[in-house]
Amino acid sequence: MYSSVVKKLVHDLPNRGSLKTATHRAEGENPVCGDQIELFLQVEEGRVVDCHFQANGCPAAIASAAALTLMVKDKSLQECLDMTESALLEYLEGLPSHKLHGAQLALEVLRRALT
Repeated sequence: MYSSVVKKLVHDLPNRGSLKTATHRAEGENPVCGDQIELFLQVEEGRVVDCHFQANGCPAAIASAAALTLMVKDKSLQECLDMTESALLEYLEGLPSHKLHGAQLALEVLRRALT
């Protein structure tokens, strides 16, 4: 059902937890399924230098949030805002069609944090 990348992200939980040095923060929830994601970003000179997350919900939402923390590091704010669902899904090696809402929520929270 889930790719090996998704399974590893859920198992390892890279960058899980809050970030005391965060300059940007946002959270979001899917009211239908209850998934919750909170992102903490440290931005310096227009680039993301660190990113952490907290998430509750299905493996797709948790893996999507974890993946974003890895994908945005060292990226400019514009590169982060331009990040697409297809790029996130490619990184995750796909998600089941009924779990795409996890990736969508993670991207929504990222954009909310940066705007």
